Amino acid sequence: MGSAQSQEEQPDVVRIDRDEIPEEYKTVGVSSDVVKRVNAQTGSGSSEAERLKDELAHERLEKERLKREMSYLTELQARQVPSDITGDDIEERKRVFNETVERVEKKFFSYQRENVCADHEKEIMECIKANPNRVLNCGHLLAPYEKCVSDFRDEVLKGK
Repeated sequence: MGSAQSQEEQPDVVRIDRDEIPEEYKTVGVSSDVVKRVNAQTGSGSSEAERLKDELAHERLEKERLKREMSYLTELQARQVPSDITGDDIEERKRVFNETVERVEKKFFSYQRENVCADHEKEIMECIKANPNRVLNCGHLLAPYEKCVSDFRDEVLKGK
């Protein structure tokens, strides 16, 4: 019988929308003591709040670091190396470079040696045409051709 009186009553939650508040109560101030008491009642929310504060502080530090880095990169980009090279200097350097390229091409790339192994190639091709399905019959012509190519390569590399 007395058990109903000894149990603690659960508080009722009341929700009030902003438009239901009379105008004269809208500017009510809340002291920091009230805020602390409300926060203390939630208990588990304080650890979550601390975690969020730490996360916010970390993000602010990261934002500040990125801001400093951006300003540094902008400053580097804005710097211009003083240049005393004129357009005429660049044109002169291009001209000298092109002349050098032409000289190197003439000296090393324009000279084509004659094909000294052409007779061997011709002999191999005639044998292949004469023996279309029996290419192995032309194998004896390959050794002299390879020797000719090897000798020519050695001659070119020695610079003769």
